[in-house]
Amino acid sequence: MTSFQDELSRHFDKPLVDILKFARYASRRYKTYLIPKRTGGFRQISQPSAELKKYQNFIKTKIFSKLKIHKAVYSYREQKNIHKMALEHKGAKFLLRIDFTDFFPSIQDKHLRHYFSNNKELTMNDITLINLLVFKANKLTIGAPSSPIISNFILYDLDEFLYTKSKELGIKYTRYADDLYFSTSEHTVLEKILPILRTFLKESFFIKLLINNKKTISTSKKQSQRITGLTLTTDNNITVGRKKKRYIKSLIFKYINKKIELNDEKYLKGYLSYLYSIEPTYIKNLEEKYSKDIIKELLPIKIK
Repeated sequence: MTSFQDELSRHFDKPLVDILKFARYASRRYKTYLIPKRTGGFRQISQPSAELKKYQNFIKTKIFSKLKIHKAVYSYREQKNIHKMALEHKGAKFLLRIDFTDFFPSIQDKHLRHYFSNNKELTMNDITLINLLVFKANKLTIGAPSSPIISNFILYDLDEFLYTKSKELGIKYTRYADDLYFSTSEHTVLEKILPILRTFLKESFFIKLLINNKKTISTSKKQSQRITGLTLTTDNNITVGRKKKRYIKSLIFKYINKKIELNDEKYLKGYLSYLYSIEPTYIKNLEEKYSKDIIKELLPIKIK
């Protein structure tokens, strides 16, 4: 049977010794910069070099894409998205959101080694090489193409535990990256989730994940219930919200008057496509306000 390292060498037509030498210093092959967070502060992005990104994508396809991801996970997956996750919680009277602090960096190379400890297809040397290529200074980074899928499969046991426990309590559970959502129409039931999660993380889970208490939010239908940028309305609809719609209108106005910057125009076109998948009737409203021709320029898809 061909080993993973041999496949890697053959795929890139490069001697294994050269790949190993590259991997040894892979943590130095990132461009790191900060971007502002929507809620304040900054998020660190580590962009791998072109060559390192090729290795990460190969590993992602060859190894990681075959690993099991829980059905409750909606992040970074084909056929699943934020909108479909929001639909899971539609109509519930109570919603709880839990967030982890420094989620990606909390996942380290030792955790992946632990995950693969019973894998019969990968040798210890294979795992070491994979770790060198997908972790930066032993930690998962925001910016590497392999990081999202690693975060998805390595949390499978946590997802299974929360999904099963939630089902027993009559609660719906979903996860999008580090955002955990729980919903129910039973009063006070959600109060049980945090103690259950804290105990599991402390006593049973092999990754040290810290709950971000500042972002732990419990809401009812009497309040605005938000799921990763979407709002669940009191009449059981899903919307991007008034604030976002005002912003989109301001960008359309700039586009019409030829005062929009290139990055904003790209964002506008992309977001309108996303908005059409969430609220197609709102696109009709934009057509009535700005004309079909303008919206067609920005959204060149067949609108029903």
